[in-house]
Amino acid sequence: MFAAYFDCPGGPENLYMKEVMKPSPGEGEVLVKVSASALNRADLLQRRGKYPPPKGASDILGLEAAGSVAGLGPGCSGRWKIGDAVMALLPGGGQAQYVTVPEGLLMPIPKDMTFIQAAAIPEAWLTAFQLLHFVGKVQEGERVLIHAGASGVGMAAIQLVRLAKAIPIVTAGTQEKLEATANAGAAAGFNYKNEDFSEKVLEFTQGKNLSV
Repeated sequence: MFAAYFDCPGGPENLYMKEVMKPSPGEGEVLVKVSASALNRADLLQRRGKYPPPKGASDILGLEAAGSVAGLGPGCSGRWKIGDAVMALLPGGGQAQYVTVPEGLLMPIPKDMTFIQAAAIPEAWLTAFQLLHFVGKVQEGERVLIHAGASGVGMAAIQLVRLAKAIPIVTAGTQEKLEATANAGAAAGFNYKNEDFSEKVLEFTQGKNLSV
């Protein structure tokens, strides 16, 4: 199979398509034929030699992917079958034609979602959902302050806060980023580089409490 690869750390010009061994699913693993993979900041850092993959993980880039089930390893529970559309959270290996995934890290793709859309879900959206609902327990009407609002997790969080009928407030470092967050649904945004965002947030909320 082919995979996005680099021989030495550096810029994107170091990437090329390399023919590598197609993985075989082990105990409790599923082989996924990749249709789309997302690009995360960790991928960019790894390509530059600043973020080594976890011990035992693939040295191929790609922390999330979407595609279809192409094979089942021994011991799989029977939840998945060949051809199922799935998305996956990965320790690496997603930027290739095939990747093996522990069956518990696979999720079904909703019928109205494309592979490209699904590939962007596992890292950013699940992180934002976990923080908002499992940790922060966001409630309707609450004000939620989201730092790095134009990041992948930040943009997901803005939309999830809106879905929870709460009010997203963001910080970002440029006017362009603030405009992007406003387009995504942020109720207010403040540039932390040239203004005291804490004062601005308190002014916006009229001194009322908020979740961070």
